[in-house]
Amino acid sequence: MADLEVLCCEFQPFRMPMDPILLEAATQGDKKILDELLQHEDFDSRSLVEGITISITEDAKMRKTTSCLLGVTPEGNTALHIVARQGHLELAKEICSRNRSLLESLDVRLDTPLHHAARAGQDKIVSLIIQFAKEGWSEARRALRATNIDEANALHEAAKYNHASVANALMEEDAELASMLNSAGMSPLYLAIMKGSLNVAKALLWSSSWERASPASYAGPNKKTVLHAAVLLSPEIVEGLLQRNLMLTKCVDSSLRTALHHAASDGHHDTVKLLLERDPSAAYLSDADGLFPIHIAARGGNVRIIDQILQQCPETYRLTDKKGSNFFHVAVQRRNLDVVQKILSNRPNLKKLLNDQNNKGNTLLHIAVKNGDQRSVYFLLRYNGADVSIINHGGFTPRDLAYAKLDTGPRLSASAAYCIASCLGLIKAPSNSKKKALSYLTSAELSSDDAKKKPAGDEKLKEKSFSNEDKKIKKELDLSRNLGLASVLIATVTFAAGFTIPGGYIADDHRDHGTAVLSKEYTFKVFLISNAFAFICSVVATFWFTYAGTLAVDKHIRRQAIWGAMICLWVAFMGMSTAFAMGIYVALPPSRKWISILLCTIALGAPLVTNLVINRNILSMIKPVAIRRGYGIVILMIIFLMLQLLGSYAIFFLLAML
Repeated sequence: MADLEVLCCEFQPFRMPMDPILLEAATQGDKKILDELLQHEDFDSRSLVEGITISITEDAKMRKTTSCLLGVTPEGNTALHIVARQGHLELAKEICSRNRSLLESLDVRLDTPLHHAARAGQDKIVSLIIQFAKEGWSEARRALRATNIDEANALHEAAKYNHASVANALMEEDAELASMLNSAGMSPLYLAIMKGSLNVAKALLWSSSWERASPASYAGPNKKTVLHAAVLLSPEIVEGLLQRNLMLTKCVDSSLRTALHHAASDGHHDTVKLLLERDPSAAYLSDADGLFPIHIAARGGNVRIIDQILQQCPETYRLTDKKGSNFFHVAVQRRNLDVVQKILSNRPNLKKLLNDQNNKGNTLLHIAVKNGDQRSVYFLLRYNGADVSIINHGGFTPRDLAYAKLDTGPRLSASAAYCIASCLGLIKAPSNSKKKALSYLTSAELSSDDAKKKPAGDEKLKEKSFSNEDKKIKKELDLSRNLGLASVLIATVTFAAGFTIPGGYIADDHRDHGTAVLSKEYTFKVFLISNAFAFICSVVATFWFTYAGTLAVDKHIRRQAIWGAMICLWVAFMGMSTAFAMGIYVALPPSRKWISILLCTIALGAPLVTNLVINRNILSMIKPVAIRRGYGIVILMIIFLMLQLLGSYAIFFLLAML
């Protein structure tokens, strides 16, 4: 019989809708309405529980006189939930004094009134609930430690919403609240730090009850500690944590990373300095990939942090990861050249790292060449300490790798691979020619012994090879179609210009009727010749681009056609610009000569500027080539480029003299 009474009491809040008058009173904080409602309420003396009539005990009588307080909203909130959230202290006292069981009532998210009060920052309500929970109730701890659907207790809610006064009240009553983890595996302190609730974090750390907190109070998800989170937020919190527990510096997460790894990754210089001052040994702890904090900083390009680590732990420059890479290797791999430049400028003694080899025998130059990182390659070539003759464990020098990266398709002079290979060739970098040929072998050309050892791997290599070949073909087809549009446009313009010549034609009543009026002018001859070249070359280019854009064409023939078409297209572009310039020049009168010269300069200069922009990568190799080979080879290179640029102009103007 007693069990049925308890069952009724426990489930009644979820069955009875709340009286609208009570809801208004709880929301508005009107104690007068609440008192009137409770005084005038008339209840039956009998209670029906699942069809069984039960005699009402004295305790049940007291509960029945306040049965309206057990009503709930659609969200499952009782009157105590509402007044706790709103901060109506007097109403909360009245409700708690009439029915103490409401302290454990749950809404649909399993939140207790204490959760609502903590979330809203109602510290007085929190203290009141704690007081009532303690008075004459053996299960007071259960109410304080109740968790919701997210397995969060009231201290989690205070931490999440940055209510330090609530956190203080809860910690003074039950320090074990700080050791409870929510469904995400976060302790209240970890949650406070992650949410940026610094006031709560400080309140917890400096609480007199924190000494009684267990190690779980520092826990976070994925085996992280609060220090892992704090290094990303506040040096002040980090200082407090280290004062409480210095061993946190050696705690690792699921990736075996310490707090110093995280600080180095996100560039928190002051925090890194603080961690190293407290525990320099943390700089010598590696993660699951064998990366040390200095590698993490190099990967993120955090030069100040690397400098700080080297300053406080000078020997860390020797550390290598599982691949045998030092922090310079990692920086170049991630294209963070600034790391190498600035560290070497501050610490010239580290130039010996430039030629260090990783487990595959690759130096910084090998890595930069493989990545097609022009900027890094040129810097290393300008730096005399970099050795271009080192052979890696595969038998390749940097020059071998550069030539291996050259696409077998049309070689654009502006491409990084072409410029790197050209630069290494110009400085006469050594080449292990026997090994270089191996770089062109495909998986289909592997020996039978190798095929027997790793058949599955070979199949993957074949698939990858075919996939790469398909990508190359697609790039070539797209290139043909795009440039084909340009050649068609030039052909159209130059064809029209051939019949709408400047100056017009001689009238029929003259001896040379039907011929061009300006046919004897030198500039007109240049116009005709350049326009003719532009038209013919653009037509040829259009045909070759169309032919190369057909999938059925053999790839080798396609690449030759594209290369020839690109040359024709460039000549057509220069011819069209020259024809336009000369057409303007002959059409304007001598009195407007300055306008003619200006427009001709712009028109003739357009191809030159375009070429310089396209080939700026080639021009950037001048300095490394000059340092390695001298300025003589640079002068020859510039002359060659000028001949390429001005050769077509020379042909147009010289032919016009005939």
